[in-house]
Amino acid sequence: MGNGRTPGSFKLQNQRRFPLHADPFAFLSGRRICRIIDSIHSDLDNGGTCRVRQILKSPRELYRLELQRPDMSYERTTILDREALTQLLEQLPEQTIRENFLLA
Repeated sequence: MGNGRTPGSFKLQNQRRFPLHADPFAFLSGRRICRIIDSIHSDLDNGGTCRVRQILKSPRELYRLELQRPDMSYERTTILDREALTQLLEQLPEQTIRENFLLA
């Protein structure tokens, strides 16, 4: 090899996408959060259930959503902040929340 690298080594690019002092959730764009919420909404509309637990109180409230779709043998865990969880709950019909959510 003429470039001086050992075989099997790779040049690492884009090691950091945001500074270490920055908010790690700042990279989530509004569109991405909307797609995540729409996906959760779709799973619930198709017979899924969701368990919600608060996992962090400060400095930022974070919630863990554990979604299950028994018809597809599918489980998924998603972490949302308070704002995104509120946005999700506002979009869902009250009956869906009562039937498909377990708040722990």
